[in-house]
Amino acid sequence: MKRLSALLAGSALALSAQAVSWSEVSESHSGSVFSVDLDSIERSDISIIDEKRVENITVSIRRTYPPQAKKNIAKDKEAAKEENAETALFKEKPIHHSDQQLLISCKDASYYRRAYVNYAANDKVIKSWQSDKPILTTKDFKITSPKTIGRALVEYSCKNHEQQKTA
Repeated sequence: MKRLSALLAGSALALSAQAVSWSEVSESHSGSVFSVDLDSIERSDISIIDEKRVENITVSIRRTYPPQAKKNIAKDKEAAKEENAETALFKEKPIHHSDQQLLISCKDASYYRRAYVNYAANDKVIKSWQSDKPILTTKDFKITSPKTIGRALVEYSCKNHEQQKTA
């Protein structure tokens, strides 16, 4: 079961990397751009054990980070000795963009992050992660706050899903 979940999450993100229908949703104060892959929005058959008859959707989102200013490499190497390996890796290989797969509950504007892949500017994978939870409950979902980027992404995805259903 764990292997099947890993394959499904990995294949979903691989498909999102090939997406041609990214739609910009929001931009943060720091300059990160958040987009939704309209082709990835679909009804999910993943069951949430403590919630009956609720239609959840899956969606791929992308966060594109603002360009990093060039840094003094020698100084970064000295700093890397003092900091942990993960922080040092980020300084040497800044994230260009991150693709994530979310499971969204339109009912309460919440989401569960199923997987993500962080990429460098040359599209090399820096880091990836996928959930190993075989069973989900409503407590696993993060409820978004109004007027946040998270809420904007959830509402945009749910609105597009509804439009797809009626089309």
